[in-house]
Amino acid sequence: IFESDSKDKTVKKLRAWTRVELSTYRRLEGQYPGRSERLAHIRNVLMDKAHVSSADYIFVVDLDRISTTVPSFLSNFKYDTNQWSVMTATSHNNYYDIWALRTLSNSIMNYDIWRRVSELERSPSNYCHRSLLDGIYGIHKKRIPIEHDLIEVRSAFNGAGLYKVNSTYNCKYDGNRICEHVPFHLCIREKNQARIFINPEFRVS
Repeated sequence: IFESDSKDKTVKKLRAWTRVELSTYRRLEGQYPGRSERLAHIRNVLMDKAHVSSADYIFVVDLDRISTTVPSFLSNFKYDTNQWSVMTATSHNNYYDIWALRTLSNSIMNYDIWRRVSELERSPSNYCHRSLLDGIYGIHKKRIPIEHDLIEVRSAFNGAGLYKVNSTYNCKYDGNRICEHVPFHLCIREKNQARIFINPEFRVS
């Protein structure tokens, strides 16, 4: 577990977990002022630690917002493990992590939503900020039915992802003006032929 700059009793509580290896860093925000840049550094540190273990899978999870069940997690193994490299989560309610999402389509959600909003706000068309958010971001925040088939994507996360270790080598997270998951996922698809899916049964809240 990676912890940084908590101002409450987080560290004390984590150190009470006897089976946890805790990495604690102070003043990380000063070194990496951008949130996605900071998260990229954190994820790279943890990924490097995971690579020296003998595990077959890496479970990447944002602990500030994760709540799931054992059956939900185990639903990832209902599918032939030779056919997937990464399983990412959905939500009990609306799917929220649109910034990390890149579909297989060349036109639908295969772009940076916040960059698109910024570009349109600077255009001479005088778009309303609220309408841009609804039309570019909100329209994709839909609940995915639990009975839906797996959805293959270029990138996704939504708070949790289960990775086969052999799909993660030779790639790094990069949060420089982009969601840190996107460059990493595009890299593992290109270098390791990774197949990334959203699993509608793997739900977090």
